[in-house]
Amino acid sequence: MNEHRFCGRDEDMAGRGAVVRVFGVVVVAGLAAVGCGEQGTAAPQTSGVSVAASPTSVDAEAKVWDPCSLPDSAVSGAGLNVGSRKSEVAGVDFTGWKACSWQESAKQYTFSVLSSQHALAESRARTDFTDFTETTVGSHKALQLRTTGSTYDLGCTVAVEVPNGSVLFRLLNRVSASSPPAPCQEVRRLTDSLAQYLPES
Repeated sequence: MNEHRFCGRDEDMAGRGAVVRVFGVVVVAGLAAVGCGEQGTAAPQTSGVSVAASPTSVDAEAKVWDPCSLPDSAVSGAGLNVGSRKSEVAGVDFTGWKACSWQESAKQYTFSVLSSQHALAESRARTDFTDFTETTVGSHKALQLRTTGSTYDLGCTVAVEVPNGSVLFRLLNRVSASSPPAPCQEVRRLTDSLAQYLPES
């Protein structure tokens, strides 16, 4: 795994930057990726940063499934801390997306769910994703994938096709985790556990 440096920041903040880099469609300049020495990175900024969006994105967002509607009982049953829920990822409001994130009960990783009207094919077309594996989640077409760069060994994502868009299930292990799970195996377990709540056609 690549060596990680944090410029004096704690690793949680660095992990947040990594999540932003993974999921941002057009993230405002200045948000950090994990490594300090990576090209085009900077120190993480405070929460509440918005993402540039087209005038129609607000209307589109109204049709997007809300991951925070997942029942607390299902979330806790999957091993996540219900009290850690945040209706955003890394303090960033991605206009046109709806997001929710939780910490695992033992704080080994963060699990995020992001929903949008972006088609599943758009995930395959992204250059910051790699290791594509076609799969299914319940009755839905899906892709398992990983991110390129310094978060490759830490995280894994399952992108699931839903009516009018897709949902990304993302797991990112903490750098300091004492016994982190295999990320792709764990994110698939979580995705399968929560798939019954996805919108159906």
